[in-house]
Formats: sequence, structure tokens, C-alpha cells
Amino acid sequence: MSLALAGPAWAQQGQTHVVRPGDTLWDLSRQYKQSPLHWQEIQKDNAVRVPERLKLGQVLVLGGDVALVTELTGSAWLKRGNAAQRPLTRGAGVQAGDVLVTDQDAFLSMTLADDSHVVMPSSSAVKVLVINGQQVQFELLSGRLESHVEKQNGRHFEIRTKSAELAVRGTHFRVRDEDDVIAVEVIEGKVAADEIAADPRKLLVGVAQGSLLAGSGAMQSHPLLPAPERIEAAVDGDVLLTPQPEASGYRLQLARDDRFLQLMHEQRSSLPRFTLPDTLDAGFYHLRLTAFDSRQLEGLPSDSTVYIAASASRKSGVESLGNGRYKIRWPGRSGQKFRFELARTAEFRPLVAEDAAFYGTNVTVGPFVVPGKYYWRSIAIGDAPEDASAAAAAAPSFSGSFEVPVP
Repeated sequence: MSLALAGPAWAQQGQTHVVRPGDTLWDLSRQYKQSPLHWQEIQKDNAVRVPERLKLGQVLVLGGDVALVTELTGSAWLKRGNAAQRPLTRGAGVQAGDVLVTDQDAFLSMTLADDSHVVMPSSSAVKVLVINGQQVQFELLSGRLESHVEKQNGRHFEIRTKSAELAVRGTHFRVRDEDDVIAVEVIEGKVAADEIAADPRKLLVGVAQGSLLAGSGAMQSHPLLPAPERIEAAVDGDVLLTPQPEASGYRLQLARDDRFLQLMHEQRSSLPRFTLPDTLDAGFYHLRLTAFDSRQLEGLPSDSTVYIAASASRKSGVESLGNGRYKIRWPGRSGQKFRFELARTAEFRPLVAEDAAFYGTNVTVGPFVVPGKYYWRSIAIGDAPEDASAAAAAAPSFSGSFEVPVP
């Protein structure tokens, strides 16, 4: 499928020029192309409607690459022609024919010449089919693309997937090909979806709507779930959400900027709760939360800010709650299932308490009436392990001990 956008979206390249007072296309052609006679090439590549009225501060593409990697977290890769795959770096140019891939926990943003932006979250792959002053066309091979596109003024922006073409009339939308789901979700504006088939079907997807783009039956627009509400009081560094009755899961994203172009981290969970990793630096982050419906359409975003404490405060630990009760916590990803054990001996025989399988990264134990040293451990397990002991041996575990004083 492809997503065609009726609004501008071109990007910067290997060689660019920021328009200053007095600049003309004639002079820039002389400076960069060794002849003033090539000024119309610059005009076409940058969709300059009135050559005599260049916009101060505008970034002009002067040949070569026509998109620029402006944000990059983690590892991403570029495959160009028959050359070997190479690492992408911030500031790298992207051109037609390139294939871009983001690793797990990697995030990439491209900026186009008209200040449009395309974000590739982690575990995504995209091929650049066309990119010039009149048309931009990406093919989403896998994963996701989130686009913020300026008004096109008659030009075309497309994102193709395996099953349809989407003509985008809006400015903010998502296209996803993940977990056997191909979908479009419109945050702002409208998207015209054209199915790639012998007898193609068409659909106009409006603001706050989404549609599955593959599968049996006609394409239909469905309202997106509303933005989730975050519970302000954090528990042990966790992010808690007010559960939505119609939600089948949730996604969390953290970014350095309020447009979420500088993504730093994301998680997906079946529960309205996320445990933040210890690898994040302390400080303020922009937080985005979304909910998935039963069709696996991703809903509208809820954006806020959150302060993340130093990682030391999110490691394993035991906190006395008074009255002989203790809270035990450990790191872990959201949606992970654990087995918890408590004993009076380091060999964990016999057990004082056990919870065979539960979701979460903390438990409250007690009240204790017998003083002395207690040992605890939590072991990450699969959702339905055939052999719990084998699963425990291969899974991450956390352990510690604490003293219960004489009353």
C-alpha cells in the first residue's frame, strides 16, 4: 500500500545552502554549479514557486542527497546500491534508492527541505523510492513511519506498504507494518487509501480515525481510542495509566523534544503500566502514551512531561513500610512475568512465601513476627513455560536479603 500526501515534504541533502539576504537562484547556481544557467535545477529540486522571492532561512537542496538524518539514537544502517551496508550517522544525506534500517531500541528522524519530518522508530526498514522537488515516495518494508508533513501545494508525498497506497491530505499520521498488522492512523488531516489489487478499493480516513489496510473484507474507517490518562503518582519509577476498557495494550515513548523527533526509548505492554529501564539518564523527558484497540489500531497520543530519577533509585531494593511490612522491587520490562520466592535460608529451602507467576516488578511482604534475616529472589519467566526450572535458568533473576529487627 502507499500513502500519498498532498502537501510538501522534501528533505535536505549532502550539500545545502541557507538563504541569506540578497541571494538569488542565478547567483547560487554560479556559486555551487559553476554556471548561472543551472538556476532552474535548483528551482525544481526545491519547489521554489517564485524564483525572485526566496524565503530567508530556507534550506535549499543543491544536488546529490535530498534528505538529511537530523536525529539518531542507537544504531541505524544504510544500504546504497551494491555497496556494503554502512552505519548511519547524524547529518548523513539520504537519496533515492537507499534502504534505511533501525536496530532495536534505535530511533531515526529525517528532515526534508520544507521542514517536514519523517520518524523511523526502532526495528523499522524503509526504502526511498523517489525524492525530489516534485515527489517524495517511501516504501515501508517493515516497522513504522510517523510523518509530520507540511502543506503540499500540488506536490505529492507517498508512503507505500504491501497492500495499499495512501494519499495523505493531512499533516500528522502513522503507517505501521508490525506484528502482522498493516494500518494507517491519522492524528491530523485526512488520508486517501487506495488498495493495491486487481479491483482496488478506496477509502478516505479522517482525523482521529484509523484503518486496517490488509486482510479480508472492505477497508473501513474506525475511530481511534482516546488518549490514555497517566496517573501522576509514580510507583517505584513505574508509569501508571488509567485502564481503558476497550484497550488491548499500550505503548510508551520518551523523547527529548515535544514533537517526538528525538526519540530515546519506547515500550509496548499489555498492561496499563510501564517499568522504566535503568539505562536512562536522570532528567525531564517528554512522555507519549497510546492505547491499542481490539483491531490493533493505535489510538490518539497523550503527551506530557515526566522526571526520571537517577538509575540507582530504580535498582533492586527493599523498603520498610512499617508495622513489619516491606516492599521489595527490582528492574524489569513492562508486561514481563516473574516468579517470586522468600525464604529464611540462602538455599531457598524451605520457602516462607511464593508467588508462582505474576506481572510486576515489586511485591509487598509481611507483616513479620519472627525477626532475623530473610532472602528473596524474583525470576523472569515466559507467559506459559513448559519447564519452569529450565525457564528460570535461562531468564534474568534478581535477589537480595533484608533484616527484620526484634520488635
